[in-house]
Amino acid sequence: MGGILLRLLMGIIAAAIAASKGRNAFVWFIAGFIFSFFAVIVVLFMPDKKLIRRFRNNRADKTRTDWRKKVERECPYCGSRVSIDDIPGNWTCPNCGKAFIYSTDGRTYKIRDDQILPPVELMIKLFAKLAKADGVVTENEVRQVDTIVRQAFQPNKDQLRQIMSLFNETRYSGEPFEAIAWNLYDSVGGSRGFLRDALTALLAVAAADGALRPEEESMLLKAAEIFGLSEAYASIKARFFADSGREGPQPGENLEACYRLLGCSENESDDTIKKKYRRLIKENHPDRLVSSGASEESIKQANKKVAEIKRAYEQIMAARA
Repeated sequence: MGGILLRLLMGIIAAAIAASKGRNAFVWFIAGFIFSFFAVIVVLFMPDKKLIRRFRNNRADKTRTDWRKKVERECPYCGSRVSIDDIPGNWTCPNCGKAFIYSTDGRTYKIRDDQILPPVELMIKLFAKLAKADGVVTENEVRQVDTIVRQAFQPNKDQLRQIMSLFNETRYSGEPFEAIAWNLYDSVGGSRGFLRDALTALLAVAAADGALRPEEESMLLKAAEIFGLSEAYASIKARFFADSGREGPQPGENLEACYRLLGCSENESDDTIKKKYRRLIKENHPDRLVSSGASEESIKQANKKVAEIKRAYEQIMAARA
């Protein structure tokens, strides 16, 4: 009987010590009842679980504080104090709604007024590549790009100057159309609304000359695929090319005049006509005039001439199909 009472006493002592250290009192009561003094000694020298938990929480709190450190800075636009994370980058003032830069030097700066956003830059590059797809950028295509840019992006004078410079540079760059399209997709996070507007704008540029050429449509189809809009391509295209499915020349189109413009005859082969067509495009290409410092009127006439040559060639090929 005395032995059982002693074991009960050891169980109670072990349970009391365990509870004070944040451990399971019931488990240690059983251990004390079974192992007597040995269990009491073990639990007595065990570390305090409450202290361990408090130490870990303090370390976690310190880490969170360092990572999410808040600083107050002055908005460079409205002057109000803004609380932000101490991480350099772009932040938005909750009072005036304008974005500003928090620099690594701990200061805030206005975003440059002439800065062009990445999606806009990429759209300009796509316009340039598409306009150059058939070998020549016509006046109508440039005018259409200018209209879209002014209406959609509303640039100031400095931005517009940068945009046109970027457009001209991209025409001769080796950057692939597909790579630019993928960069645009990534820059807008795959936003379907923005990408649909982008595809619509590209088709508007392609339609500036009144015809959709194979080189242009190849690019447009690739853009639609990258943007995830392949199923919507036909409906968007129909807004600009309602008669794109026609075959052969239409009434009033003078094939004889087309052959005469290209300097060939109906008896010549397709390959021969194609060679003469390419030679004429090369000879009348407005880029040659630009490089020689020709007047704006001369360049305008060259664009018009190239458009006529292309139209004549397309009518001849359609009649032979």
